[in-house]
Amino acid sequence: MAVYATTTEVRAYTRAGATEFNDQAVTDMINSATARIDRETGRTWQGAQTTTNEYYTGDGSTTLILKNADIGSVSAIAINNLPTGSTYTTVTASKLRVQTDIGVIELQPDAEVPYFPEYRNSVKLTYTWGNTTIPDDIKLACRYLVAYLMKVEPELNADYYNIINAHKRQIYRMV
Repeated sequence: MAVYATTTEVRAYTRAGATEFNDQAVTDMINSATARIDRETGRTWQGAQTTTNEYYTGDGSTTLILKNADIGSVSAIAINNLPTGSTYTTVTASKLRVQTDIGVIELQPDAEVPYFPEYRNSVKLTYTWGNTTIPDDIKLACRYLVAYLMKVEPELNADYYNIINAHKRQIYRMV
C-alpha cells in the first residue's frame, strides 16, 4: 500500500522523536491517515486499483455513478435486463462515455441496452481507477493529520479540511 507520508517526513514535520512515538506507532498513524484521506475524498493516490465484478443498481437512466473516481478504464460491463433473470447482456466498452475524474459512465445511444435498470445488482462492472501521483497538498494533509493524531498541533485540523475539501469528489445529477 502506498502512503502519503513517510516516517522520516512526519518526524521532520512534527519534531517528534522515537522516544515519544516509536516507528511502528508513526507508521500506523500514517496508514490510518492515508485511509482516512481516501475515504473522505472518495479518491485514491495509491496507484491503479482494479475492481472486478462490482454490482450496481441503476436508476432507469443512461447514467451510472460509480463508487470510485479517477477511472482509468472500463474493461467489462454487463447488464441484466430481467429482474428475475441471471443472464447479462455485455455492453461494448467503446459504447460508453466515461467521465473519468468523477466516476460517472453513460450509455451511448447505440449501446446494446438503452438504460441501467432499476433493480438490485442489474449492472456488473470491472474497471481500473485511482491515481499514481500524490499531490503535494495531499502529502501535507497526511502530515497534518498525523500531527493532529499526535496532538502536536491541534489547530492544523482546519487546514487539513481545507485541503481535503479541495480534492473531494463532487457528483452532480442532472435534473
